[in-house]
This record gives sequence, structure tokens and C-alpha cells, in this order.
Amino acid sequence: MEHYIIVKLKDKSEMKSLLPGIKEIFDKTLSIPGVNKVDIIPSNSERSNRHDIMIKMDMTPEGLEAYDASEAHAEWKRVYGDKIETKTIFDCE
Repeated sequence: MEHYIIVKLKDKSEMKSLLPGIKEIFDKTLSIPGVNKVDIIPSNSERSNRHDIMIKMDMTPEGLEAYDASEAHAEWKRVYGDKIETKTIFDCE
């Protein structure tokens, strides 16, 4: 399955400086059984009505459960939660 996290930052100008840390956290998820691939995709749009970052994860349903319970997921929320204006989570085959 594919798991998407689509993020709009409170301060769009922070995106480039935040990307290395976000990548570092999500690279840790690759050690979770069932998480097969992670792509961090920054937006190429400066428009204010666009989201800024898309995190695309390829995983099994069991991998999603393990990710939700993982320290990496908790770290993502703890470190970046206050920088996010809104996010959308979408799962599909």
C-alpha cells in the first residue's frame, strides 16, 4: 500500500532548512518491518494555497501499524508538529 503525508507548513520559507531533518527521521522508518520505501518530495510551487512537502511511503498494512507505533512517528510529531499548518493523510493501493 501507499501512505501519503501531505504537509502545509506555517512558514513556507522554512521548507528547505527542514527537509534534511525530515529525511533523517523518515530514513529511520526503513528499519521498521513492512516499510519498504520512503520518498520526501518538496513542492516546486511558491503559491500560498499549495502544500509544501509530500512524504510517500510504500508499506504493508502491518508496516503502517508498526510505523504508527514507532519512535520515528512520535519524533516526527514532536519535532515538526508545531511547524505544520495542516496535513492530509491518504492511504491507497
